[in-house]
Amino acid sequence: MTKMKKKSILIVLMITTLSWGQDVFEKYEYDDSVTYFSISPKMFEMLAKLSVEINDPEAEQFISLVQDIDSFKVISTESSVIGKEIQGWVDKHIKKASLEELMRVRDKEAHIDFYVKSSNNDDFVKELMMFVSNISGKIDLGNRAPETVLLYLSGDIDLTQISKIANQMNLPGGEQLNNLNKKNNE
Repeated sequence: MTKMKKKSILIVLMITTLSWGQDVFEKYEYDDSVTYFSISPKMFEMLAKLSVEINDPEAEQFISLVQDIDSFKVISTESSVIGKEIQGWVDKHIKKASLEELMRVRDKEAHIDFYVKSSNNDDFVKELMMFVSNISGKIDLGNRAPETVLLYLSGDIDLTQISKIANQMNLPGGEQLNNLNKKNNE
């Protein structure tokens, strides 16, 4: 085999390996068939600094909630093909990150799965992933009617408050998280 062929094969293998391990959010960040939303840690730092200047109790509560979040990402798509790819990534990430199932909701409007990576405190988790599929009801995400939504959070996440973010963003699953929190507090 010539040196050129060996180099070509090596490059193809490297590209293939990198694309298989690619994060689903990175893969679809610039894809027009996907709605992508991400808040960086720097933005959370800026929000925390703003809390000093805000006298609104709701805003202060929201800012105290998000200041310990390292990553907040959401992708949604109307494409069933991309939805299946997202499902594959979710399945692999659950195993790789040793996430535990928190809750599963199945109804006529959607299938919603919540997964977490626990921390030392029972009310907090290190990672929260919400995967929504088989959406048949209307979700108000602009002009799109997604079939699949993936929300991913990492940091020091207060489960008793996280449903407020999902509700404020009008994401599916916020109500179910809120109901779970009510049951846990009873």
